[in-house]
Amino acid sequence: MARPHALAAIDMGSNAIRMIVGEFSDHRLHIVRKLRAPIRLGHDVFATGKITDALTKDVIKALASFQEAAQDHKVSWLRAVATSAVREAANHEQFVKTVKNALNLQIELIDGLEEARLIHLGVSKVIDLHGKKAVLIDIGGGSVEVTLISGEKILASQSFPLGTVRILEEMQRRQLQESEIGILIGDLIAPLTRFLHEHVAGERFDFGVGTGGNLECMADLKERVLNKRPSHYITLDELFDLATRLRKISVSDRISQLKLRPDRADVILPAILVVKAVLRQTDSHRILLPKVGLRDGILWGMIHERWI
Repeated sequence: MARPHALAAIDMGSNAIRMIVGEFSDHRLHIVRKLRAPIRLGHDVFATGKITDALTKDVIKALASFQEAAQDHKVSWLRAVATSAVREAANHEQFVKTVKNALNLQIELIDGLEEARLIHLGVSKVIDLHGKKAVLIDIGGGSVEVTLISGEKILASQSFPLGTVRILEEMQRRQLQESEIGILIGDLIAPLTRFLHEHVAGERFDFGVGTGGNLECMADLKERVLNKRPSHYITLDELFDLATRLRKISVSDRISQLKLRPDRADVILPAILVVKAVLRQTDSHRILLPKVGLRDGILWGMIHERWI
């Protein structure tokens, strides 16, 4: 057996910063560790347009701990990417430079299309897409990536500023209560609806595939709240049921009773509502939840670049 190559990927999203460590050997990737820092970059950026100095210090501290973990696993290659929150920050160049100077870590800013490509790559490694048409949905804090695929081919892909943290910031700006969230999403989802009408008309998709922390949370809630299994997919009817139940539970009770993290408890309902909208418009009745995402795609992209 070949000696495994240790590598790591950091995903600097709008709701949290995550790292995944993997070992690649004999054409197989084994995930050995996952880390998460609950730093909500999108809170500052979507509200003020900038990343504050205080938040930058928190990011550097978290990334330093990630680097230590990578060293513990003898990682030879670490790639860090940032998505919509950092990308949209007016001071993103200074932010990237500050992190580089502090940690000797280069942060790559990737656009929505590259994000979608990497997510598709990660999904293709765990789901047999041959001969299937599917809609990939990745819901982050800052954006939603929707990718229509046929087998290994991407038919169309677009990123929409419809992320959950962005929705919360807009609710606060408009002084809306959570009970009014459906109205807000109805206002914001029009570009996504136009995209789907343009590319989905007359097409039938076999299923949806959901990626990201919000979708993983839905899988968990299906078991714990709906008491249903298996958790590797969730149906449209189950999403309706889950949304109805969550609407009756305050954010604080979702934390105390459902044991959700504070930075998940407030974003899970808007995430469910967005997924529901996409499934209904693509006439898909269930969404697969493979529990992979951008980080996995980054790792596989590194593997393809160097070893495959």
